Parts: sequence; structure tokens; C-alpha cells
Amino acid sequence: MFRYYLKSCLVRYTALLFGVLFSFTLSVPALGDKTAVTIYTYRSSESVADSRYDYDTALLNLALEKTQSEFGPYALVASPAMNFSRAILLAQRNTLPNFMIKLSYANEGYGLSYVPFPVDLGIVGYRVCFTAKSNLQRVAKIRSIADLKEMSFGVGIGWADVDVLRSQNFDVVQVALYESLFRMTAIGRLDLFCRGVNEFLDEWNTNKNTENFAYDKTMAIHYPLPRFFFTNEKNTLAVERFEKGLKIAYNDGSLLSLWREHYKESIQFANLPARRIFKLSNPTLKDLSVEYEHYLFDPFDPENTF
Repeated sequence: MFRYYLKSCLVRYTALLFGVLFSFTLSVPALGDKTAVTIYTYRSSESVADSRYDYDTALLNLALEKTQSEFGPYALVASPAMNFSRAILLAQRNTLPNFMIKLSYANEGYGLSYVPFPVDLGIVGYRVCFTAKSNLQRVAKIRSIADLKEMSFGVGIGWADVDVLRSQNFDVVQVALYESLFRMTAIGRLDLFCRGVNEFLDEWNTNKNTENFAYDKTMAIHYPLPRFFFTNEKNTLAVERFEKGLKIAYNDGSLLSLWREHYKESIQFANLPARRIFKLSNPTLKDLSVEYEHYLFDPFDPENTF
């Protein structure tokens, strides 16, 4: 409870700081002044119980720290709370200064530029599923892709999973509010609500006391789902800075250390080796360079230890 209160206070504080700093930057010198503070905006949580973006924010800050000597001082401030569709719209309009949002890659690119480094090292493509307790035995009997297609999948509006699943004729139910997906799963209006193994444990701990809410232990779904930081096409210096910062942090080990700090426990809890893995393709990646694959973490590679 205290963590949620603290996060709520932080969001209010950063919103206030954003207003102050934005006013300040109207009077500072433009390009080339290494003493001027540059504002970067991150997407805040949708609620005090939503911890999905904690790692993203910490990673943005790490990249900014790694590049401070070259690009100068910075302030990283929170956006107002919003869903994916709203975040994309504000980024397209360039409403917030250097607004960075994490999105799964899509062929159309959203009309935005992206930093070509996979934010979560691709681990989110391994999906484990929440379901209703009354549905556990049915899910445990899944043995094929055809069996999976007998299930309905809950997905947020604007999520890349929609295109992946629908392209392969899965039954997809889009839901506007993230937190509604948990309630709808518990009451059986959705058969499966599948989450990245890195997101899974926090969401289970937050929702495990919901009546009839459970998770499947028998299978997982995998499809390539690289996620990148996107921003308005005008923010070329921001893209350059974050690409340099992320690669510096990856090469010196600090990025992987942060990644493990946030995701190790959840990935181990998901216990992928004990599950049947069903692999799907992702047609939305057809125009994406494969260079990002150099940075992917393979949980089944014996050399990739925690």
C-alpha cells in the first residue's frame, strides 16, 4: 500500500516538475548549449497499481546518465496517465517534449521514429496466461495451435498482439482498460489473458486475491515481439542520444543488471522449461531489420544465466 501511495505522490510531483521545467526551457538557449537542461517525458503508469513501466523509466534514466557528458544535463518527467492510443496520438502531435513511449514494432511505424534497441531484450514475446480457476482444466488439455484457437484471448486496444493473433485466426477480444482485462478473465468473459513472462509476477501479486482468478502452469506462447522506444520524428537528437546510451549500457553490463533486477524473479517464477511452448509468427515484423536480434535474451540458451 505504501508503494502505491509513493508512486502516486511521484506522479503528482513529476507532473508539477514538468510544468516548471517546461516554462524554464522556453527561455534557455536552443541547440548546442551543453549547459541547458533538456526535458524528456516518459509515459506514466495508468494507475498506482500499474508497475508495467517501472523498468522502462529506469532504463531511460540509465541511458540519459550514460550520455550526459556528450549531450548535457536532462530532466526526465512523467506524462499524464493515458492508454496506448492516447500516448501514440500525443507522440504524433509532439505535444510533450521528447515524449518517449515503448511500443511493439509494427509495419506502419505509427508515423514515429524509434530507437533501434529492443527495450526488454525480447523476453516479452514469451507469453504465459491468466485464466479463471474454473477454466484451468480446460487450458491444461491444450496440445496444439488448433486447441489454442478454441480459446478467446483478451488484449488491450492498440496492442501489437491484436494483429499477431488475428493474422492467425485467433478469437481476439479487445478491451479498452488494462485493469478490466483481469476482472473479465476472472469472471470468464475471456478464456486467456496472456502476459510477457517479465510482466507476469507483478500482475499476479496485484490481482491474485481476485475471486476465481488464476494462471495456467502448463503452456506458454511465443512470438517475436520486439519493443522499442518511439518518439516524434522531429526528436532526432533524442533518438540519437537514447540509441547511444542504451548501447553503452548494454556493452558495460549495466543494462543487463537493471533488466535482471526488474525481471529475473518473474521469469523464474513463470518456469518456462516446465511448459509446452507454442510458437507463432509475427507478420508485423516483415519490414524490420534483424539487427535488433543481436540483443535478444534467449531463456533456453544455457549460456544465458541469471
